[in-house]
Amino acid sequence: MGPGLALAVLGAKASAPTALIFCCDAIFLFTIVPLLIALTDGKPRHWLHTIGLAVQQIVFNPLIMSACAGALAAALHFHPPVAFDNTLLFLQNAAAPTALFVLGVTVALRPFGRVPWEVPAVIAVKLLIHPLIVCGLMLLMGPFPQPWAATAILMASLPPALNVFVIARQHDTWVEPASVAVLIGTFASVITLTGVMWFIQTGRLVFP
Repeated sequence: MGPGLALAVLGAKASAPTALIFCCDAIFLFTIVPLLIALTDGKPRHWLHTIGLAVQQIVFNPLIMSACAGALAAALHFHPPVAFDNTLLFLQNAAAPTALFVLGVTVALRPFGRVPWEVPAVIAVKLLIHPLIVCGLMLLMGPFPQPWAATAILMASLPPALNVFVIARQHDTWVEPASVAVLIGTFASVITLTGVMWFIQTGRLVFP
């Protein structure tokens, strides 16, 4: 929901910072997670083998591979055949609904009474502390153009993304807590994210 909200609240001037934030976020997330999992899975192995395993998981991550393929195709001005392009478009449109369906099934099969304590803590960090940290960095390291600073805070205020659940499912770890965190975080962001958008649209969030 990030790009749509950023463009709706800030207009076309938010497109560049939004794209930059998403690229940096994806590179960091899909690099650090496989590395941390390889380092903390408890299996005895040589450190070189651990690093090699982490690099393998990063390089062959489907999302990173697809992003690199897309960037290469754009750089080479490659236009696939219409039939192949339509097939890719069909798969692209089906990806998010399929992930949401799997997320819903996972949440439905888990009683909320057994939600681990770290889930509310993670949601609080994501919805409250994360935007405050970004706001502080904007003030400390500025000045930044208003659209860039506002976009950074708006993107930081987003709830836990669906890619958290996708990564958990891919590595078969923390799957149910991740799904609950995405669900509860999305509901809670109705209040927190709406508040941030109100501050931005009314001009109460201004950076010198």
